Amino acid sequence: MTVNTQRKRVTKQPDVRRQELMDAAVRVFVEKGIARTTVSDITQSAGVAKGTFYLYFTSKENLLGALKERFVNDVLAHATSHYERVGREDWWALADSIIESFTDFMLERKDMIHVIVQEGLAPESSQLFAECEAKVDAMFAAGIQAGIQAGVFRTSDPELLGRFIHHAFDGALTHGILYGPPIDRDRFVAAAKELVRKALAP
Repeated sequence: MTVNTQRKRVTKQPDVRRQELMDAAVRVFVEKGIARTTVSDITQSAGVAKGTFYLYFTSKENLLGALKERFVNDVLAHATSHYERVGREDWWALADSIIESFTDFMLERKDMIHVIVQEGLAPESSQLFAECEAKVDAMFAAGIQAGIQAGVFRTSDPELLGRFIHHAFDGALTHGILYGPPIDRDRFVAAAKELVRKALAP
């Protein structure tokens, strides 16, 4: 009797395989550094043949660009999902939800934040992130303005205050992720909620 010991090939949807390669790349970039990482390192971490990589990406640099685009798309989708709730829920409960959700969003992507900083901002990256930040700033400002019109928030400059809140929040999280000490999630959320309430309360 002959026993077939050959491993069965696992077939996955192209998008699933592509995402797995990207996730593997993030892990290796954090561990070895972008410059020292090879395509072979990435495919080994993903558990696929080297040729599979080139079905989805033309180079390591092409994959890096895809990682940045995915991160930006995730940020915008996350921000938009909360902005669409403006005016439909209790204002302060929504503000608290945004703080908690955005904190978790960033902490779950701490490895990607390390990769972005490690790679630096080439001109095309700068434009990509600048456009993303501008869109999120606009959502913050519009949300605050809507809260003012509803008689819940109060500030003389919703556009600038929205930018201050957004970037103070983002900057504090990013600094903690990059340089430590490790962020105490609950403590961070509590401080952020206190700051926002003091800034926006009538």
